[in-house]
Amino acid sequence: MVAMKTLAKTATYIAVGGITAALIMKVKLEDKIRRQPYYKESLKVLRSHPGAIKLLGEPIKDLSFDLGEESQKFGGGKIDSFAVPVKGTNTRGKYYFWAELIDDQWIIKRAELELQNEPDRRLLIRG
Repeated sequence: MVAMKTLAKTATYIAVGGITAALIMKVKLEDKIRRQPYYKESLKVLRSHPGAIKLLGEPIKDLSFDLGEESQKFGGGKIDSFAVPVKGTNTRGKYYFWAELIDDQWIIKRAELELQNEPDRRLLIRG
């Protein structure tokens, strides 16, 4: 018969291993999205906008996003309102962008910045 202490240890190791594997998978999926042309181009638009630089502060960094929610916004060569948490030296916010695949090239159609301290207003980055 296996001791209860051994079973508890085994269950703990399995739980820690499962959580670790899930976190690694999430990071890898986020990195895969971050390497996509539409994502790179959208952040280039944000980081080159004078108003966003002034409000957020430099450097502007993108943070971890919700894969479950954002993966539902793809379809038919379009991305609708993809939300990326961002932060600078002054404040944090959420960066929203809309993109469309035209002639094998992603075009950022619209981009908006919502600041954490002003959630009811958005700065139009590209219209």
